[in-house]
Amino acid sequence: MTTKIDIISGFLGAGKTTMINKLLDENVLGEGIAIIENEYGDINIDSRRIGQTGIEIKSITSGCICCSLQGEFDIAMKQLIDEFKPNRIIIEPTGVGKLSDVINVVDNLRKQRDVALNMAIAIVDAIEFEDFIDVFGDFFKDQIQHATTVILSKSQLVEEGKVDEIINSIRSLNPNGNIIATPWDILSSQNILELSESKNSQRHDYLEHNHHHGEDDEFQYWTMETAKKYDSNRLKEILNRLKEDKYGNVLRAKGVLSDNESNWMDFDFLPNNIEIKYIKPQAIGQIVLIGKELTKENIEKLWV
Repeated sequence: MTTKIDIISGFLGAGKTTMINKLLDENVLGEGIAIIENEYGDINIDSRRIGQTGIEIKSITSGCICCSLQGEFDIAMKQLIDEFKPNRIIIEPTGVGKLSDVINVVDNLRKQRDVALNMAIAIVDAIEFEDFIDVFGDFFKDQIQHATTVILSKSQLVEEGKVDEIINSIRSLNPNGNIIATPWDILSSQNILELSESKNSQRHDYLEHNHHHGEDDEFQYWTMETAKKYDSNRLKEILNRLKEDKYGNVLRAKGVLSDNESNWMDFDFLPNNIEIKYIKPQAIGQIVLIGKELTKENIEKLWV
């Protein structure tokens, strides 16, 4: 039995985990599903955010599966296939990984196991699109160029004319891929699946593996586990202060923390968007920051 491989990629904070949960919740992927989560830091927040039970989830942390963790990724994939014999494996790469390199890792696995790349989806944040494409250039464009389907997130928060501009920019980078710009609350997972699987491209056969993290691509992370309680207003203040230069270029922050009344908060930070929501109790507070030229001493003082 051939195991389908679905890659759900996207730059930092684009909504990869949210999309995976949508596909799972709307029950369009069938049975026998396994997931590989790749987190750049040494704490995996996103594996806790997968809402479905009965799904095998493997976490790979502290690096990118397309470079330093290729061996660990290869082992994890083989273990999933050999032990659980899934019909489908969903891969959620770190937001700072290149989609082309993840496809190549999967392509190498095809020589050893009966697997097939089924979908290569790139989630693109409509709010952050212009900033990210300017700052990260080819690194950011790689995910768009090598996707069989590009899905815009948060399109309902952007003016219609701006969405059209983003679509045109994406089309110039990926002339043959599908583009989905419908707001997710009215977007059917079945439509996503049918459209994405219909473009089952073989382009991965022709990609050359030439992974290189140059100086411009050097991301850093800072993590902390804590029992400290944070007032929700204080948390908002901290997240807003992460935009200040004294903390470096913070591109993403996420985590779970308890407030003063022992309620638990799940937070997400992007330079142009902050979200906080209440969730069920967790074992311990966890914080993950990803960025460039992080001043970790200042960051630690901010949270402590």
